[in-house]
Amino acid sequence: MKRVAAINDLSGFGKCSLIADISVLSSMGIEVCPVPTAVLTAQTGFPSYYQQDLKDMVEHCRIEWSRMGTKFDGIITGYIPHENQIDQIIDFANAFNQKNTVLLVDPVMGDGGQCYANYTDSMRLGIQKLVRKADVITPNLTELCILAGEDPTELPNNVDRILEIAKKAKANEKQKIVVTGVILEKGELCNIAIHPGGAEVIHSKYNGLSYSGTGDLFAAALMGNLLNGETLVDAASKTADFISESIVNTEDKDRNYGVDYELQLKKGWER
Repeated sequence: MKRVAAINDLSGFGKCSLIADISVLSSMGIEVCPVPTAVLTAQTGFPSYYQQDLKDMVEHCRIEWSRMGTKFDGIITGYIPHENQIDQIIDFANAFNQKNTVLLVDPVMGDGGQCYANYTDSMRLGIQKLVRKADVITPNLTELCILAGEDPTELPNNVDRILEIAKKAKANEKQKIVVTGVILEKGELCNIAIHPGGAEVIHSKYNGLSYSGTGDLFAAALMGNLLNGETLVDAASKTADFISESIVNTEDKDRNYGVDYELQLKKGWER
């Protein structure tokens, strides 16, 4: 059985972060070892929430799991609440990122042309340092612009321009990127999979709404598909279909509660 270390926060409401990592990857036949960075009553988009920080948990997991001789087929990282955790995550990746381990970094820094409130310039530099180690990154368009040093308040809607920005954000020629949730000039929703052989635009259904946690769901499902032998383009395509169908089945239109992806996971049991 494949095994993934999931470094993320745990939110009681919002269907994101570790909830997404654990449920999606487990349903794909992959063992998930959670490394919580913080525990929240609800994800940070809600008007009110309580956050309990776990600033040293990444370090303790690295130390204890190293003593156990643990190995991972994949390492996935998401929201990082504090700057000091970035170096801990890099140390974790250095300890467990073996030759065939897939390191997938979701550089959660902002959305809609804006950085999240807790992201200082030093945190941005730390995330860029982490991104340089990754085999795969899954930024949204805002995060792609931040990584490339472009102005995120002027988000492009043209594929050629996005590919130019991605080239600047890319750590090396082998690194793979999936730019998520891109709205093109004609109002089409797509994800753009960029790999050493080229790039593929993957179109998706779009209802004009956005939901919390879809980036986390995308990263988790993409990791699962990659570890299960799919190419980047096929993995991104299957993942996009999973997200689209989950949105179609979502009853609650309050974006903070996330999408009803559980129904899609249930279908896997019913086949």
